[in-house]
Amino acid sequence: MTRKKKKRNLWRWFGILAGALVLLVVGGCAAMLSVGNALVDQGKVKEQIETTVLYDRNEQEVYRLYVEDREYVEYQEIPPIIVSAFVNVEDERFFTHRGVDVIAIGRALYKDILAGSKVEGASTITQQLAKNVYLTHEKSLWRKTKEALIALNLEQNYSKEQILEFYLNEIFFGDAVYGIKAASRYYFGKDDLNELTLAEVATLAALPKAPNSYSPLKNYEKSLERRKVVLALMEKNGAITKEQREAAEKEELKLVGASKGDKAVRAYVDYVLQEAQEKFGITENQLYRGGYQIYTEMDSQAQNAMIRAFDNPELFPKSKSEDLVQAGMVIMDPYTGGVAAMMGGRDYVSKGLNRALTKRSPGSTFKPLAVYAPALEQDWNPYDMLRDEKMTFQGGYSPSNWNGDGYLGRVSMYDALKRSKNVPAVWLLNEMGIDTSFRYLDRFGIPYDKEKDRQLGIALGGLTYGVSPLEMAAAYSAFANHGVLVEPHAIVKIQDRDGAILENEVATSTVVTEQTSYYMTKMLQAVVKEGTGKAARMNRPVAGKTGTTQMEGTRGGNRDAWFVGYTPEYVGAVWMGYDKSNAEANYLTKGSEVTAKFFSTVMTEALEGREIQSFTKPKGVKDLVPPVNLQPITDLQVENLMDSIHLVWSAIPDDRVLYRIYRYIGDPANKELIGETEYNEWMDTGIQSTEPVNYLVVPYDSQNKREGSESNIVQIIPAPLLDPELAPPVDEEGEGMEEIPPEGEEPDMEDPNAKQPDVTKPPQPETEPVNPELNLLEPPAQGEPEKQEKGKEKEKNN
Repeated sequence: MTRKKKKRNLWRWFGILAGALVLLVVGGCAAMLSVGNALVDQGKVKEQIETTVLYDRNEQEVYRLYVEDREYVEYQEIPPIIVSAFVNVEDERFFTHRGVDVIAIGRALYKDILAGSKVEGASTITQQLAKNVYLTHEKSLWRKTKEALIALNLEQNYSKEQILEFYLNEIFFGDAVYGIKAASRYYFGKDDLNELTLAEVATLAALPKAPNSYSPLKNYEKSLERRKVVLALMEKNGAITKEQREAAEKEELKLVGASKGDKAVRAYVDYVLQEAQEKFGITENQLYRGGYQIYTEMDSQAQNAMIRAFDNPELFPKSKSEDLVQAGMVIMDPYTGGVAAMMGGRDYVSKGLNRALTKRSPGSTFKPLAVYAPALEQDWNPYDMLRDEKMTFQGGYSPSNWNGDGYLGRVSMYDALKRSKNVPAVWLLNEMGIDTSFRYLDRFGIPYDKEKDRQLGIALGGLTYGVSPLEMAAAYSAFANHGVLVEPHAIVKIQDRDGAILENEVATSTVVTEQTSYYMTKMLQAVVKEGTGKAARMNRPVAGKTGTTQMEGTRGGNRDAWFVGYTPEYVGAVWMGYDKSNAEANYLTKGSEVTAKFFSTVMTEALEGREIQSFTKPKGVKDLVPPVNLQPITDLQVENLMDSIHLVWSAIPDDRVLYRIYRYIGDPANKELIGETEYNEWMDTGIQSTEPVNYLVVPYDSQNKREGSESNIVQIIPAPLLDPELAPPVDEEGEGMEEIPPEGEEPDMEDPNAKQPDVTKPPQPETEPVNPELNLLEPPAQGEPEKQEKGKEKEKNN
């Protein structure tokens, strides 16, 4: 059995090798036919380059990607140290193999088998040249076969020096830079390659493996680590000494980094390049030389509005240091997910720090996402009452309201959001549970650390890593789009030089209900109309939220300032702050009023000329009706008429309020409801009592079927109601006549002219003073029991 099994395995391996050989032969023939005379054409490198064009949403050209920074250099002009560096790091047996390094292939296969995945490449410099000039970047055995055969042909037709010359003039160094001379000028400002130091040469040799990752302009520390690898290989192979390696490792580079193209749209272009790589598998190298047509979501009017705002120093706080106050901003179409405009900073350079994508602490802009929208999904109402008092939560966490904002005891969710109160938001998160918040943050596409961020501080934006303006704009777009979040993207479609079209497949998901999104829009509109976001007001409807994070060690200084908001057309997010904040000088002395104004300025210009629209209410969604304000009645008055008791009080200005009249004699527990009216007066007739009668009025919410607090109590002894037949006689003039009792009867000893008992009001019970700051739309009813929901306290006025 064992021998048979071994024979079957041998035949299987023989079959695999035979198939590979056939594939190699067929592929080789195809490769030879496809390449033809191109293999002996030294101008083939330049012929392969074709401009890629980017278009905006109206299909107007906005940017061109092309190899603009290339200068051919002959082999004799290339210093030996550059040749040595690239050979050592990319292909150490370059001068001994014939285009394909069998030893390197075997070593790579061995390491891949040990690791269980591909961990090392085996392409020679000649193969890299073949791939870049003659082939696409598809990953397949067919392409690798053609690559190897083309490399063999190149070795037969050119010398090693010529191949190195082609390679060093062809290689991509990132940021539209091709060739060693252009890279020297771009990164270090040196046209003469002989002026490059060993550290600079090693830095350039480190780039071809991953130009964006190892760029010293984008990631200096990572570039330094890769530089050390190059220098170590050079020392190992005897190209440099130990002393030279150590000195080059310590050298501090002086970088130039001249930007490419138009700075005004470069952040957007870089985002397009990133998306093309991640979603379509098209590399930056291919885009710069491939002749593609890229149709984007850019709104040129919005982009230009943003550019002008970023160029206006009057819209930015003045800096105390030499560092600029920076900003990042994104505008999105909430209905398509298209990124309409983006700016990465006031001095953004290609492949630099894109502040529209950089994570920062979001402050109070996070409250709608982490607390209020999830609470609405859990059947809370915008006018439900939240606790607003100084308190300490589990774990010793004791948040405070922002400076100048006191504590009201209880406050509605509506007003808590409008005034950006901190404690009510934390209290509500504690009632709701962090797991509920996490569940909705996942839906909103907000990244967070499930371990480190499991704390109540997330209600106020206390995240370990923060969020970017793009992530915040995308999350808020769900409120603008009736609860649906459309994946943010810049590319609509890409067409290659042969006319083939790649469409962008955009994901959508329902984040919250239409009811929740409508309530959130109403509340966020109140933030702008009368709350902390007044500076964002425009000539059209706008909803949004402010946010700041304090700078520790300062008095009232801020590290970050935000505004995230939306109109019926667009949603936008803007952040301001320093790249590196500190308590000495690099902190903001102003808050989110600056970012709110910045948002208003940009969006007003971006939407100029468009018809003003309103936020729409989806069908079947309940409107946000302010609650009935059952103000206490404190001025109830009583008057004793001949045949009735007349009650009167001041009316509550709300047509939904009715008034219930209660009456009792003696014990208040015996009070009875004697009537209900929509007017602010009542006549009580037919009452006979020789004891004082007490009255009180209670306002009644006819919409929600609930009573308010009791009014002051009034007391009166009714006038006696007599039988008309027993009434004293009157003369013709109407004057009373003394009645003579019948004979044998004693006259009534009670003097009819005796003075009646005084009718006075008993002392009115003291009512709690009304807090003038408690400007609530729904004050709590006195003595009203608090709701219990799922075993937790949930304070509502129902």
